[in-house]
Amino acid sequence: MTLLRSAAVAFFLAACAGGPDVEALQAGVDAAIAAKDYPGAVAKADEALKIEKILADPAKAWRFESGRVNALAAGGKGADVLSSLERLATPYSAQVTASLYLSLADKLRAAGDGAGYTNLLDAGKKKFPDEVAFQSKLDELKTSADPAEVERLKALGYL
Repeated sequence: MTLLRSAAVAFFLAACAGGPDVEALQAGVDAAIAAKDYPGAVAKADEALKIEKILADPAKAWRFESGRVNALAAGGKGADVLSSLERLATPYSAQVTASLYLSLADKLRAAGDGAGYTNLLDAGKKKFPDEVAFQSKLDELKTSADPAEVERLKALGYL
């Protein structure tokens, strides 16, 4: 909780100083994620992504986009993760990689979003057809999945 208070103070001080302190804003996103306040992290990232100073610098903007999509995944919001990755694929093609898809898929699964996990693996397999890890994870689901995941695999044509 102390970390969240520190982040709130940093936001306040940044506002009083006449301009956004990008590091303080990022600390707020990071603090919310650390506190498992995933909706709060998404909201903080969204607010930061409205600031011209951040939007004008692709590296700074990516830090907030990355925090946002990681918070969505950790919060079990598979559909939002997938739409975010589709939106980010062109402006951040170097960052939106197969390993990012796989990492976010694992976070979705850990959050209990089995459908989001399966859908993201399917999308990743289509986007990165040479990356065998997608098929390996889909194959694992065939034997260890719960009934809902098996039905999702059938709907996607994997069974």
